[in-house]
Amino acid sequence: MAGAAGYEVAGRLVASPEAAGSGRPVVRTVDAFGRRSAPVRAAERPADDGWRRAVDGWLDDFDDRFLERRYHLSGRSGCVKPSLAPSGRLVLDMPCGNDTAVLRARTLLQLKDSDELGRVAVVTDAAGPRGKLVLDLVPGTPDRVGPVPPADAVRVVVDDSVLPGTRGAGVPHRFEVVLTSGGVRVLQDGAQVATSAVVPRWREASVSISVTPPPAYPGRVEVDAVGITGSPQPVAEVTETLLVAGTLRVLEPDEEAPGIGVARAPLRGAPGARLRATVRLGDSGDVNGLVAQLGTARVPLRPVVSGWSAAQDSELTVEGDVPASLLTLDGPDALSPFVLRMPGASQAQVLESYLEVPGRSEAALEEAPAEPAPVLPVMTAELTAVGPDDATLVVTLDAAAARSVAPVAGFEVYVDSGHAATLPIPGGIGGRHEVGLSLKGSHDVEVRLRPEDPGRQADSVWLDLSRSSR
Repeated sequence: MAGAAGYEVAGRLVASPEAAGSGRPVVRTVDAFGRRSAPVRAAERPADDGWRRAVDGWLDDFDDRFLERRYHLSGRSGCVKPSLAPSGRLVLDMPCGNDTAVLRARTLLQLKDSDELGRVAVVTDAAGPRGKLVLDLVPGTPDRVGPVPPADAVRVVVDDSVLPGTRGAGVPHRFEVVLTSGGVRVLQDGAQVATSAVVPRWREASVSISVTPPPAYPGRVEVDAVGITGSPQPVAEVTETLLVAGTLRVLEPDEEAPGIGVARAPLRGAPGARLRATVRLGDSGDVNGLVAQLGTARVPLRPVVSGWSAAQDSELTVEGDVPASLLTLDGPDALSPFVLRMPGASQAQVLESYLEVPGRSEAALEEAPAEPAPVLPVMTAELTAVGPDDATLVVTLDAAAARSVAPVAGFEVYVDSGHAATLPIPGGIGGRHEVGLSLKGSHDVEVRLRPEDPGRQADSVWLDLSRSSR
């Protein structure tokens, strides 16, 4: 409906005309002043599972809790929390804000000798309002690809700039990258949204799925399915153990290290082990000299991809084999220090590091927490059309990135701490509002958002109206 600020769908408030659900709920439009339209019943769109037949290799519906057996998950420690919804959907909660989670499938994409070389499908809500989905196909096994992908990589980015732009917050869509002998096609729900003439020169590659939620609290992304074509080979089973370096700065070869180490328990009696790390490069440094120091041992580390960029802020995954002397049953309980070193390190940073030990991982996902509570729309305010004796205050309430919206009662305007105006919006969701103010000289203007729920904290925006009093 033209002019709608949002919608009430089966009693839940959303800002987008697209909302996830089942059945045929009752829907009402909501205007900028909270007024509801007459109810209508939504039409049910039939499910489309035909795409599954095109994925003739590996298809993951997240029907078990052992994520580590199928993926490596990268993200800021404590700020990316994976779990499994009862419906069989991977949930990635990111409560810290401004975070990205990266899933590297352990199954490789293998190209075929046909017009369609290969296909990757991901069903997710990551590309909703102000969110981002990045699919990287990279020869090798990088845990993170970073802002500068290797020269042979195929990268697909889907965000608000990619049409169609009506994806609702929390609504899953299917995105497919189809590699053909004539180039690359990108599909959303079966409809083509982008093409490229690039034809990969490699025969197999890792599939990296990077998801970024909207910049709002709490951040949450759900992944419903991942499909990769090809003839999947058996994946070597490993158990991961996170290692935290004594300093996240990569040190020079002979620089003094903090006396902080790691437990040797995962290595004790292991048939072998590999140390992997991802480093954000500085403005210089010799990656060929990159080593991990584990106690007195120094483990040479090598890039896991070719054609990687040495540009500043590039992210490079490296790995090295742990020496047999650290795998014995006897010996110290801890290895100290644990740091990474590189000639000319120049502010290079350790983004993550961990051990891979052969063996079946028993790390299981917890049950997903409940859907986040509705959140208030984001309020912005600005003064426009400022004249000698008056000004126009423009207040915008934006809930596009919210999975569900908490209704507002309205907002109040204060000038120099005195109440100047109230605009009631009972049950409102969002919209743009203009308030005329008759003011001379300079003033402090405050706008306070009032939730319908008195238990919620009110939001405020302060403005400075500065001008001559003449």
